[in-house]
Amino acid sequence: MSAAGPVDSPSQLPSVFLSYASEDRPAAQALRDALQAFGLEVWYDESGLDGGDAWDQKIRRRIRECDFFMPLISAQTEARPEGYFRREWRLAVERTLDMADDHPFLLPVVIDDTAQAGARVPEKFLAVQWMRVPGGRPNAALETVCRRLVSGQPVALQAPRKTADQPAATRLPARARDYPSFPREEPGQKVRFWVQVLGWALQSSWIFFNRFPRWVRIVVYLWVAIVLMSRGCTPSGEHSGRISSADARKLEEISESYQGSLNKADVAKLGARIARELTSEVGNKPGQTSPLLAIPFSAPSGDPAAQRVADSTFAQIYGRIALSRHGHVGLADEPLSSAASSAAVEQGRAHHSHYVLYGAVEKSPHESSLAVKMIAVADGSILWSKSYPVAGADPTKIAAEVDSKVPRIEGD
Repeated sequence: MSAAGPVDSPSQLPSVFLSYASEDRPAAQALRDALQAFGLEVWYDESGLDGGDAWDQKIRRRIRECDFFMPLISAQTEARPEGYFRREWRLAVERTLDMADDHPFLLPVVIDDTAQAGARVPEKFLAVQWMRVPGGRPNAALETVCRRLVSGQPVALQAPRKTADQPAATRLPARARDYPSFPREEPGQKVRFWVQVLGWALQSSWIFFNRFPRWVRIVVYLWVAIVLMSRGCTPSGEHSGRISSADARKLEEISESYQGSLNKADVAKLGARIARELTSEVGNKPGQTSPLLAIPFSAPSGDPAAQRVADSTFAQIYGRIALSRHGHVGLADEPLSSAASSAAVEQGRAHHSHYVLYGAVEKSPHESSLAVKMIAVADGSILWSKSYPVAGADPTKIAAEVDSKVPRIEGD
């Protein structure tokens, strides 16, 4: 940001164009007051306007007419790859092309500890010695230069000395000082120190990341966006539901021999067999509780087809959930005696579970269907439910769908 002049003065005071980044406005204001106090006319703008043809033309005219150009250099200008102040800097450098090499025009001022070597400034700025005026507050160096300017005496701002083994083209990489200083631990401030270390690490990592080429950063941004979107579009309770073909074959074999709706002993055998052949973690152990309780499905007596679908589907569902949840699923001893949800809640509380999965074949005048439900034990609310026609039912597909609807539970 910079400069538009104050009220024109009748006196022919040397004029200084003060150029600064908007973040450095407080320092620029302090420097403006100091320059005016030393008898210089300051062209300075604090309107904050960043555009407009008339405004731009006024800035260009001021740079063409000023006696001296004073850019404020700081960590803020170092951090900003773009800004109107950089256009002002280029215009000032272009004007120096018509000046003698020994004519003083550029008066760079550093308001913090930014190093001259490797700074993100035009090449011409590095050809003269910089003044250091911390915070823009006047000091002896500034006063000496200002009095020479007012009196018309030559200002000797020599270029930094170069050594024989350090040619002019060799400089430190741009933004070499952007990394923050490592925090110091003060006595009795251990917690504060580690908080500062964390902040230092995050800030340094961000600076390091921004030094990668732009296309690399864009690729990383896109990858992060895709990951976040994919997670946001997938319900938190859903798993991929994929199991190996070998496990799928074992589940099918187990489901073909399971008859829990008729034989209570088969329920215990189901849990033991799945624990032995598939997960090595499943099975009811004394005193063990599981967030999810699976209750064997029931079917009307005297209906072999319904019993076959209920048993096969339950065996597939229980085995699949046991695999995908690493054994964190309980197994009730027998089907519910009542289809009411209150009976399922009572079973869940007895097993200290959060959720209950149960099902039953329901007969109707048109067709029989297998109703599968998942409820929350806390309030008996239904989390998910669906009915599948018994005729043509595919236990494997039903098991995959039910598994995908199970809420994410501890240990998944």
